[in-house]
Amino acid sequence: MKVYYFEEVLEFLARLNEKERARISRTREFFEKYGFGIGPKYIKKVKSNLWELRAGNVRLFLGVIGGKVVGVHIVRKKSQKLPLKDVRLAEKRSKEI
Repeated sequence: MKVYYFEEVLEFLARLNEKERARISRTREFFEKYGFGIGPKYIKKVKSNLWELRAGNVRLFLGVIGGKVVGVHIVRKKSQKLPLKDVRLAEKRSKEI
């Protein structure tokens, strides 16, 4: 499954340390190979067209629009609950597609 990315997501990925970058890369490859069937350890539905791809403490938000999957936002999770501002930003970007 091909995934497209917002420029901000690619810039964030480039700033990650080597360990985090390797972990998120493996998870992204796993998702591209198996899609949404990879299981709740790696992916969680946040809203109707918004998913959270999990890799350690890094969360990549994926918007699903018209059959296309787009990485719309990425954060380093610091608490148990996702910050609402990040969810709203991811939602806003997924609607821009």
